[in-house]
Amino acid sequence: MYRAPIVLSLLFSIHSGSAQQYVFLRHTPEDGLAQSQVRCMTQDASGHLWFGTLGGASRFDGVVFDNYALQEGLPDAQVNALCAMPDGSLWMGTGGKLVHHEGGRIQVVELPSSTSNARVNSLVIGPQGALVAGTAGGGVLLQDGEAFVPLPGFPADTA
Repeated sequence: MYRAPIVLSLLFSIHSGSAQQYVFLRHTPEDGLAQSQVRCMTQDASGHLWFGTLGGASRFDGVVFDNYALQEGLPDAQVNALCAMPDGSLWMGTGGKLVHHEGGRIQVVELPSSTSNARVNSLVIGPQGALVAGTAGGGVLLQDGEAFVPLPGFPADTA
């Protein structure tokens, strides 16, 4: 009487032991990654993977890395946050500034003067598709057209 449950549990445990195995690849600066310490990552609308590192941002198409650093117009080499937008553009959060990457062009966006020393540590798509930035030292900022405005009611250090 006790054998049937034991046999059944053994059969089920054998079946669950044949789970799918995943292949993980490790990419390094030798492979083209901008720097070895990855702070964030996202996938854009065209399927490219983006990595934010201490040495800039890297876009990976599955074969080749394209890097964006100080030489390409980033205001700071440390990219702390990435947010891919539905329109195909990408936002990067750095120390004290936001960077908009669209159509291969980089546009540096100044933060409000009250948050000029804030480090952007998180980016998300908020209400009505507006970008929301969480900062260390500047509170939460909401995209309002071309500008970013502090949201009231949040402490200065939110990220």
